[in-house]
Amino acid sequence: MMNKSVFLAIILLVLPCGYSATSNDAVNLVANSNAYLYSGETYIPPNVPVGFEGNDYWVVPVADGSNIVVFFAVDVSSGELSTSRAVNRGLFETSDRLRELQSLKNSISSNQGLEWLLTQKYQSVFDEMSRNLDDEFFQINAVETSLDNEGVSVNLASLKNRLKSMSATALELSSLVIESANKENVFFTKPSPESFSEFKGSFDDVYSLLNELNSENLTYQSEVDKLRLQISTADIDPQTKVSLSSVLELPQSLKAVRNYNLNATQMNDLIESSLQTVSLRQDSLLDEFDSRLLKNEVHSLIYEENSVLEKKTGFADLTTAKSTILANGNRLLWTNQTSVRSLELNYSRAVKFYDERNFSNAKDFALQAIDDVVLIEKDGKKMETTPELISQDFLFLIAGVLAILLILLYFLNNMGKIKGALAPQTEELDLYEK
Repeated sequence: MMNKSVFLAIILLVLPCGYSATSNDAVNLVANSNAYLYSGETYIPPNVPVGFEGNDYWVVPVADGSNIVVFFAVDVSSGELSTSRAVNRGLFETSDRLRELQSLKNSISSNQGLEWLLTQKYQSVFDEMSRNLDDEFFQINAVETSLDNEGVSVNLASLKNRLKSMSATALELSSLVIESANKENVFFTKPSPESFSEFKGSFDDVYSLLNELNSENLTYQSEVDKLRLQISTADIDPQTKVSLSSVLELPQSLKAVRNYNLNATQMNDLIESSLQTVSLRQDSLLDEFDSRLLKNEVHSLIYEENSVLEKKTGFADLTTAKSTILANGNRLLWTNQTSVRSLELNYSRAVKFYDERNFSNAKDFALQAIDDVVLIEKDGKKMETTPELISQDFLFLIAGVLAILLILLYFLNNMGKIKGALAPQTEELDLYEK
């Protein structure tokens, strides 16, 4: 026979270690098991959970048309809806940022005039730019040597230092672009306030460094133009001038820096605008969530099973109680007619305000209607008495009338005898009396 402890150990191994709600569970809780949504609204199943303060949540966006109107956050570990305003603020904002940035990236990717900066392409662009700038450094050295040979004194240290600086900046940009792309991926796959901050900070670094590179490039171009002017006025062979001018031609990668910077500026502006929109609507999203909680509560009070009401009255829910109490042929049987009238009024007001989305007033009247049902059931129905078919007094009256009729009938039938008995008797004459 199997040892009891061994059997329990096997059971524990077979059973799952803990509950974990799925995306479908979250959607079912929000859209099917409760009355949070209005007719015509759509929900968007979440693809990844959102992390907040060590816990993961499925955040379900609800849309009216193309506009997100509210979020619902369901704890992955418990399957319960998060109702904390502080927690929901972090979850809603993170989920909203995720949606906005994903949408923005998709729109930029489909826009031929704008490119998403954090890609392998731009990592390669800046890496190649760094090598080109290193080559340019040697070209400047060659120009300096040629001018010295022609007896033209120039100091190109500033140009060479700037090239070294730009090469280092471009190389750092190459590294930052791929680093930022990785942090973007982390945020998109494991969204949380922390992963967003990591991503946003890394993008800001890329944008700032690209601005710096663009500024250095403009200064470098200005210095090259001055050198060209100096060469053009120098007393040297024209062919040498043409050759040196050709060497000083800016590499194609440097010419493109301005466009890269414009692209990054547009991208940054779009990101900042999207994030500003997210920030501004958080309070309204949180307020709408509170409204949906109240909507669901009132719907439950009016239409769903109420264990407390059933225990006190036997009615499973308020609507059933109202229909039964106010039914034709039943309404006037209740003792507490004041509460019957109050029930009819309070119930109709509760439904009216619910339909008008005035859930605070709807809740008040629904609770009053429930109290009415309890009072009506407590006082019960009127006592039902079986009416007498013929009252006792009426029977006595009939008996008296019958007695009188019998007496009259007797007199009528015996009138002759009665008269004879009442007439005076005459004495008989004896004719033979002597």
